[in-house]
Amino acid sequence: MKSISNIMGLTFIGLMLLALGVATAMWMETLKINTYVETGEVKVAWTDWMCSDEGPDPQAGEPFHNEEGKDVAQCIVTPEIYDEEQNVIKVNITLVNAYPGYAPYITLYAGNIGTIPVKLLNYSISEYNEEALTVTLEIPEDTQIHPDESLAIGIQIIINQEATELTTYSFELEFTFAQWNEVP
Repeated sequence: MKSISNIMGLTFIGLMLLALGVATAMWMETLKINTYVETGEVKVAWTDWMCSDEGPDPQAGEPFHNEEGKDVAQCIVTPEIYDEEQNVIKVNITLVNAYPGYAPYITLYAGNIGTIPVKLLNYSISEYNEEALTVTLEIPEDTQIHPDESLAIGIQIIINQEATELTTYSFELEFTFAQWNEVP
């Protein structure tokens, strides 16, 4: 009985050594990956602007006209707020010496200064005296802006006959852009 136990013990030890021999004879290769994810940036700014009043005052049309070529009013677009990198994020449009019939057209360029394409998510205009002013926005149907490109947004402001002399009228516009794949 003792010899059967010894034989079984030796067989077990032999099987263990055989298994260990197979395990140590197995060749292996390990592959590794280092992964870095660097995100992009959504960043827009007003990169350029212009006003149609660069000489004789633009008029709203009948019954208004400027056949004499008078240059009475003035349209001024200036940077008002900059971000921490000195990009213009708010402009101020000032109409000086405006009068009924005066109708400048302002073009603002929203530039994509980030690394991800953006689209106009929404925009808003604050309340203003609609009897005194007519404000029309011209926004392209496709508002996607790729990096280093810009989108022209037009603003037509018409001073109506109901405007009062020596009065200041104001309103604010706000445009929100988001990454292109988030905007329907």
